[in-house]
Amino acid sequence: MGHLSPAYTSEPLGTTYQLAKFIKHTTPNPSLPVQSVFDSNSTQKYASYIVEASLSGSVEFDDKGRKNIIWAAGEPTGFQLQNGRLVRPQDGVKVVLSTETQRIHAYPQNSTTFTSGRCFRCGGPVLY
Repeated sequence: MGHLSPAYTSEPLGTTYQLAKFIKHTTPNPSLPVQSVFDSNSTQKYASYIVEASLSGSVEFDDKGRKNIIWAAGEPTGFQLQNGRLVRPQDGVKVVLSTETQRIHAYPQNSTTFTSGRCFRCGGPVLY
């Protein structure tokens, strides 16, 4: 029916790729020009962001046609950094590669980058 199919969430750190993404998005690295970092390095909190986004988020198709999930958390989720310096707080989550069990991962994103609208099928509110 819709574009949102269940995301594989039972092992968000199951591969070395996913572990590297977890570290990237929980540990500030001043050598990165732009980085989104969660406000907690707890694996439980990270996993809960993926689950919550998967349950309550909206589908976003990226420029390569891949399905991502975006979720406005309604609370701070992390920070955007440039070269290790704080740029702004983040209050949303983006789950990328949501249909790829070995690569699914998440990072904080600012909900002001989301646009709201209505589902053309059911009329319900959606973010995109």
